[in-house]
Formats: sequence, C-alpha cells, structure tokens
Amino acid sequence: MTVRVKIDHIGSRGDGVANGPIYVPFSVDGDDLEIKLQGKQGRIRHIHNPSPDRIAPICQHFGRCGGCSLQHVSQDYYSRWKQQQIRIALSHRGFEDAVILDPHISPLGSRRRARLSAVGRGDGIAVVGFLERASHNIIDITQCPVLHPEIMAFIGPLREFLGSLIDKKQKMAVQINLAENGLDIILEGAGEPDLDLRMDIAAFAEAQDVARVCWQDSKLKNPYHEILCERRKPYVTFDGRQVFIPPGSFLQATKSGEEALTRYMKQALGNADKIVDIFAGCGTFTVALIGDHGVHGVEGDQDMVVALKNSANQMTAIRNLTAEVRDLFLRPLLPHELNQFDAVVIDPPRAGARDQIQEIAKSDVNSIVMVSCNPATFARDARTLVDAEFIMGDILPVDQFLFSPHIELVAGFRRNL
Repeated sequence: MTVRVKIDHIGSRGDGVANGPIYVPFSVDGDDLEIKLQGKQGRIRHIHNPSPDRIAPICQHFGRCGGCSLQHVSQDYYSRWKQQQIRIALSHRGFEDAVILDPHISPLGSRRRARLSAVGRGDGIAVVGFLERASHNIIDITQCPVLHPEIMAFIGPLREFLGSLIDKKQKMAVQINLAENGLDIILEGAGEPDLDLRMDIAAFAEAQDVARVCWQDSKLKNPYHEILCERRKPYVTFDGRQVFIPPGSFLQATKSGEEALTRYMKQALGNADKIVDIFAGCGTFTVALIGDHGVHGVEGDQDMVVALKNSANQMTAIRNLTAEVRDLFLRPLLPHELNQFDAVVIDPPRAGARDQIQEIAKSDVNSIVMVSCNPATFARDARTLVDAEFIMGDILPVDQFLFSPHIELVAGFRRNL
C-alpha cells in the first residue's frame, strides 16, 4: 500500500516517525513523503517536499548498509537530536531541568574499532562489510567515512585473503582494533584452524604488517582468543601512558571521544585524592588518573586486569595503583569498601550498574563520575544517586558512533552536604 505522510520527528532508533505511528527510515522532521507501507514500517518511494534539515548523504552505501542511519540530516539537527535523546531519557526519570552541554562529536574517519561480517561467494571471491539494515545480507563496502583510514585500507586485502580462504556461503566475522602500533585482528570461524591455515594467516599478517591475529572458534560453548600470530604486542596510550592490550580488549570507539571523556572526568573529580575506577577495563580512566591520584581499578575480565598491572609496572612517576578481578554484577563493591575512597569513577556496560549504584548511594563517597553508553540506564542509575542526596552536574554527550542513534554521556555527581 502506498500512502503520503509527513514526518513529525526522528525516534530513538533513528527512524522518522509519522502519525500512526509509522516508522520511516532515512527520513527527517518535515519531510513530505510518499511511502510504501507494510504494517507500521514505511519505505520512501518519493520525496514530495524535503525537510530543510535534509542533506545529501556522504557515502554511496548509505540507505543499504546498516552501519549508519543519520547521514541525511544537517549537522545542527544531528547535534540537537543527540542532545534530545538524553533529555527524553532523563525526563522519564523526573529530570526536567538537567543541563546538557553541546555534544562532543568525533571527526570523520576516527573509528578505531569495527566488527565486520564476511561470506564466501565461490571462485575465490568474498564479500566483506556491514550487515544490511534489518537483514543478514552483507554490504560489500568499498568506502566508509566513519572508519579510520588504516582500517579502511585493510579491508581490500582482507577481502582478497578471505576469498581464497572461505568456501561459498561460508561465513566469518572479523573484529578489528586499531592499536597505536598496528591492527589487532580477531577472526571468528567455525572449528579449529589447521596447520595450513595457520601458516596462511601468518603470511598474510606479515604481508599486511598486522600487529596480531587471533582466532576464535565459534563452535565452542565458551570461545576464547587463540593467538595465531603476534608480530608485536599491540598497545594504546591513555593520557600519554602506554598500555599493552590483550585480545578482544574494549577500547573507546574513537581517540577523540576517549580524550573528551577523560578531560571531563578529571575536571569533575576536582581535588579527590583516592579514587576507585569501577568497570576499569584495561585502564582507560585508571591510567589517566595514576599520575596525580591513588587509584584502585576493579574489572571482571582477568586478562584486562593483568594487562593493566603489567603495563603499570613499566610506568614511571606514578602514584599508588592497585587492581582486582571481580564480577561486579555478582559482587558489587560494598559501602565499607567504597568508604576507603574519596571518589568513584564508573563506566558500566549498556545494562548500567543498578546494584553497584545502590551500594555507592549507601556509602560515604561524596564525588562520582559516571560514564554511560545508554541514556536510559544512565537516567535510572542517576535517579538512585539523586534520591540519595547527590546533585547531578552538567551532562556532556560524547558521540563516538557517527551517524548512528548511539550516544555516550558523562556526568559528575556530588553529595549535597
């Protein structure tokens, strides 16, 4: 069925919304559209009158590739929309007057991590790219304005290599982290690599000057990263200090975004002396703090804690650093443990940290910095803190996922003494 609609706003998933509601991808407020309607989903057939906020996308794959959904809106609209997603999430928890700063938006070509899909087409041909929107079809990307140029330059040789490696209809996934000294690659495939494959991967890594290649067997119930080739140990720098990262390490998606979060964190902590970094990872914020503070990092992944400790042993001019492995969902830090510290830095996963935040609220800690990649769970956890007499400071949105609905944010909290 074909109908004519006018778009009212863009919803939280990045689709335009018309009365009904009807959801129309790649539309924007004010668009006057003719759409093909199936259920509540619409597909643009013709734009009768475009919104003044509509612009031409900058990537030839836009509209098919599922990586981006907002290349068609103006920069001013995009920035306002990101702020609005946080404002809406906060309003659901009773925060009507929160101060939301202008977003820090990472530049084009700055994404340093990606997860790509690949499938064999036979005759030595493979398709490598991102999944098509709402589909298992893979878009064979030849350009990407979001990815770092070093990752983008690697996709062509990777496509050729996988073409010689995987059979027709055989699928693989490829995780890529861009370290300071080269690419850190994880190939995810079914089964254990044989000797020939190991030799081929080593030769490919040598030819492309890849720092490390690991294998993850997707058939295993508890898959792990087997290092097949480590030509040099990948490292990143946090606030100028070098940290060697284990395979599969979580990194902030862009260096620019990481630096914006770190700057805000340092300013919000003020003169706090002893700090606990909860969900510390391999030390993004821990390492940035250890020159001026005593820091205790807590993380559930043992490999990341080992990497943090080993790297810290090689650093100079640092104060006391301790770290522990702890499942923070099963064993959150309790008030008597938290009371040893002046301040808390917490950067939980998308689900937030409901139980840990409740324990922080019951502690004597007076200063908190919370980083979040999910405005809804941030708002929930912020409500717990504010109900415990904390005052929430200004919120800084940090956009590390250009042209997507995702947004990170950071805010400081101080107890109302």
